[in-house]
Amino acid sequence: MKLFKIYTFAILVLALLVNTSCNLTDVTDVEPVYQVSEDKVITNLDQAQTVLYGTYGILKNLEFTGYAPGLTSLMGVTMKPGSFAGSSENAFFNNDVSPDNFYAEIIYAKMYFLINNANHVITKTALLEADETRKKEIIGEARALRALSHFYLLRLWGQFYDINSEYGIVLKEQPIKDATVQPRATVSEVYELILADLDYAIQNAPDFSDTFYTSKIFAKGLKSKVLLYKKDYSQAAQAALEVIELENRTLEDTFADIFIKKIIDTKEVLFQTPFDNLNDRNNKAFIFRAYYLPSEYYVDFMEGDARKDAAIAYTTSGAARNAKFNNSTYNGVPLTADTEYFLRLDEVYLIFAEAVLRGDDDSGAALDALNKIRERSENPLITTTNKAELLEIIRNEKIFELGAESGEDWFDLVRFHKEGDLDINSFKTISSDSKLILPIPMQSVDLSDGLIIQNPDY
Repeated sequence: MKLFKIYTFAILVLALLVNTSCNLTDVTDVEPVYQVSEDKVITNLDQAQTVLYGTYGILKNLEFTGYAPGLTSLMGVTMKPGSFAGSSENAFFNNDVSPDNFYAEIIYAKMYFLINNANHVITKTALLEADETRKKEIIGEARALRALSHFYLLRLWGQFYDINSEYGIVLKEQPIKDATVQPRATVSEVYELILADLDYAIQNAPDFSDTFYTSKIFAKGLKSKVLLYKKDYSQAAQAALEVIELENRTLEDTFADIFIKKIIDTKEVLFQTPFDNLNDRNNKAFIFRAYYLPSEYYVDFMEGDARKDAAIAYTTSGAARNAKFNNSTYNGVPLTADTEYFLRLDEVYLIFAEAVLRGDDDSGAALDALNKIRERSENPLITTTNKAELLEIIRNEKIFELGAESGEDWFDLVRFHKEGDLDINSFKTISSDSKLILPIPMQSVDLSDGLIIQNPDY
């Protein structure tokens, strides 16, 4: 198993961005990855690989492994604030986040920090006189990471559900060189860049070898998800089907195996973060039982499903806890660290099921994919072919498989609400549709001299 090599020159400067009270900082303008002149950053493939390792290392921070997935789950129906949660966490649970929310600021900043590092890899590696195949592999991995971060930013801060909306996000395609502020791109332009990055990665990134690194199959799986959000349903179904049919990733034998194996000999994870008992003890398991807890809705929802015992644990006093991230063991050492699953094959099956049903009205293919997941989890198979009923069953199946993990239930509620399949207020009280996305952090708006437009009603 390859290990990340995180060098001192890749140490994050995020604290300077969000903790300096006397100097406001535009959190989309982060420091370059090195504190040296840019022409000396990457001069050979070994240096390019090293900076790429550093870019992967950013994903291991709690902004990606803990805060973003936990807080987004609070926005949906599967998580509630724990005893350690304060007003900042409760704002997400109440779907009323302010532009100066601390967590929103640091997540936003860290996602752009990753993009900036990826941009160094992409632009500098392209200039090298070196083996073209290896160059393209490195660039392909970095472009997959850039696509992932732009997609996460779009889902949280942009009107991803409206391809004609002007409220996209700020796109970053070059390393930051100065304090020049960029306006927000349109939603269509954001999708265009994300899909271009993923298409490049599908063609040029390495074949799958390890869940800790992006690959062709991860890029194609993420592309199917992006296309689903973009409402290119037939193309989303095709991309998902191609991932499923590759067969170098297969479903685990049992649902519980996903969370027992974690990072060891996994069969269905496409991309995830590592952790260990030395350098990568990210404390995720602790915050998932202190700051973010399974909601009453989720506990009741799982009742009667064969996956409940693998998803929910109980304390001696009977309080529900998240069994998916309820401490781990690494090399025999109990840890409060844990992984973040960016994409698994079970989700790809359910992306295919929804996309082929919406795009091609193929209830038979949708049922086959859905029941593949039902069969693995030892739950009764679904037989209905009614489109509306089947779409709702697929949405619920994603909660059974992915609930209380990364907030997928929230994004599905938003998508289904905007499609007219449900009223989101039947699940969460939302004061207006403007609350379906977060406000752009106040610092970025204030320092842009009017160039970056805040989301409506914030």
